[in-house]
Amino acid sequence: MDKHIAELIGIIIGDGFLDNCQKHYRIGIAGDPINDKEYFGYIQSLIKKIWNKDTKVVKRGRGIYIIVNSKSAFIEITEKYSLPIGEGKCAKVIIPDSIIKDKNLVLHTIRGIVDTDGSIFVANKPGSPNYPSIEITTCSLKLAHQLKSILGMNGFRVANIWCDKPRKNNALPCYKVPLNGRENVKKWLAEIGFSNPVKNRKAEAAVS
Repeated sequence: MDKHIAELIGIIIGDGFLDNCQKHYRIGIAGDPINDKEYFGYIQSLIKKIWNKDTKVVKRGRGIYIIVNSKSAFIEITEKYSLPIGEGKCAKVIIPDSIIKDKNLVLHTIRGIVDTDGSIFVANKPGSPNYPSIEITTCSLKLAHQLKSILGMNGFRVANIWCDKPRKNNALPCYKVPLNGRENVKKWLAEIGFSNPVKNRKAEAAVS
């Protein structure tokens, strides 16, 4: 394992899906056609480095997608790293133990998760105008606790996980892992960083 596959696993944990319906082995990554267009070029180059496969970005409905049709890559992701298959993935996905054991690799995986499922924003709080935060959203409570624990051990000040209850029937609850404050964002930029250019620019602007 190297940092490239570790980061790609984080991307798949965040906005990926795995499907082996009718023996068609697919790894997919979904994104926003406006905000993720630049970032998807980076993901394509990452896939090329790891599996030497050329990919295309396709637009479907309101989203854009990268699809990797490869049985060997699919088996590597699902069997070696135990990423779940199918629609229930988002509620039960976790960072694999083989990555958690490596302090350096796990931060690359977390970068991939935040590049996809993280947000950077500023809020005007009493006495603290333009107060910046990074917030990670996941439907997997176990993943949320993993993130809080790992980031805490790496010196980040992680606020309590909170649950955003679903607004629609049959929707899953979302769990938020907050990193509030300018020092957290500065530390993130220095020690973990972003591969998603849009989020990197937002974070740099928030602490400038």
